[in-house]
Amino acid sequence: MEWAQSSPEAGTEQNGISSDEGSGEIGWICVLAAFPFALGGFFTYNGMTLEHFILAFIRSEFLYPKRLVFKAENLCAKALENSTIKEALRLD
Repeated sequence: MEWAQSSPEAGTEQNGISSDEGSGEIGWICVLAAFPFALGGFFTYNGMTLEHFILAFIRSEFLYPKRLVFKAENLCAKALENSTIKEALRLD
């Protein structure tokens, strides 16, 4: 097998890289593509890393129900329910 090309322009089209993009431009494209992922390493929100924050966001917005039901409980009344002080407990 012979790997040598007959002209320097012949092998510039391999792997989807066109001949009008030099190696300097390709390097900048790679840097710009990696930039958001690099910033993710510095991201913290309430002590969570980016991965934990994304998982918490998906759980709270998509997986768990939005409607929260509040049911009031009178703990004092429950505690005095079996007590001998019946006049202190007046639930109408």
